[in-house]
Amino acid sequence: RDGDAEVYVMNSDGTGVIRLTNLPDATGAPCWAPDMSKIAFEHKNNWGDEADIYIMNADGSNIVNISNNPAYDSHPSWSPDGRQIAFASDRGGNFEIYVMNTDGSNPIRLTNLSDRWNDFPCWSPDGGKIAFTSQGDSDTAIYVINPDGSNLTNLTPNISAAALPRWSPNGEQIVFSSNRDGNWEVYVMDADGSNLTRLTNNTWIDMFCSWAP
Repeated sequence: RDGDAEVYVMNSDGTGVIRLTNLPDATGAPCWAPDMSKIAFEHKNNWGDEADIYIMNADGSNIVNISNNPAYDSHPSWSPDGRQIAFASDRGGNFEIYVMNTDGSNPIRLTNLSDRWNDFPCWSPDGGKIAFTSQGDSDTAIYVINPDGSNLTNLTPNISAAALPRWSPNGEQIVFSSNRDGNWEVYVMDADGSNLTRLTNNTWIDMFCSWAP
């Protein structure tokens, strides 16, 4: 709205819009810390050639680059205990899912799916799993993995396209987007992939959904 893409906050009724960042190029994918004291976000350099994960205070102060890597690091997601951030990165040559401490230390690669593009991680409320989007040549699926890289599971093996998962606050369901019926709509399923239910039925594209607390 002011030229470059920046991070803003507003009240839930749309009032009180406040711009938090003032950085060159493009900034996005904001994610609140569990205690609401900080916000993690992605900042693109050179309009997309590289990107890093930054954190800042909730009022926009004290912006710090925590990934600072000559790669494309994107879509941060705070762990429920506030100690780690999951993110996607191509620093190993392919987009995979990583976790790191909130100061950027100890980055650990969780996935090794070199034939797939992996992005949009999201922690479960109990911190026991990370859901993410994984795209192959013939499908786009929602996978879950433990934060130590174990127990990789495809939750949507029977859906040709499922993406952008978000856990319910109680951890029992996952909302996501899918075009399994010919158009991108919002669906919900149990955390094990069962009981699939379609929520929207529109002619436009419905994506990037999220739960109210």
